[in-house]
Amino acid sequence: MPLYPDLPVVVFSENYLRTLLHDVQVTSLLDVGAGHGGVYDYHHWDAAPLARREACDIHWIRPMSAQWTLRLGVDAQQLPYADHAFDVVQCMEVLEHVEDPRRALEELVRVAKKFVVISSADETHHQGPEQEAIEKVNVHQKYIRQPRVEDLQQLGFMVCIGENRRHLFAWKYM
Repeated sequence: MPLYPDLPVVVFSENYLRTLLHDVQVTSLLDVGAGHGGVYDYHHWDAAPLARREACDIHWIRPMSAQWTLRLGVDAQQLPYADHAFDVVQCMEVLEHVEDPRRALEELVRVAKKFVVISSADETHHQGPEQEAIEKVNVHQKYIRQPRVEDLQQLGFMVCIGENRRHLFAWKYM
């Protein structure tokens, strides 16, 4: 039985994100939990004509081009930015690692002016010896829980499940 049988299934990719953002004029971007990247780097942001690019994480940020402003020690549950500071806020594979995913979602919405996009893996993505080894090295990578679909929907997010049935994807236009 699938984890979320009632949610629509999508193949979430850079192209899918471009489609979602087609009518959004983007001049500023915040990547919350930039970490070491991975599947959802969205390299098109480096080529986009943005006036402001910022990446933050609580512990480490992958090497990024000089166009980006990087901030360490930033907790997604208490973002140090003004309300509506960024046109787009993205938070990929982070919320399952924070104590209060709903609080983090509220913060993402608070600092976004036009659009928020998130992805979150379920517990099956964070099991086994590899995950145990990661958690020994980096306490911030400990799996806590996925955001609740109900919380996402109450905050106005459109929610779907990835084709692998292990990832939630959600976005919200402001």
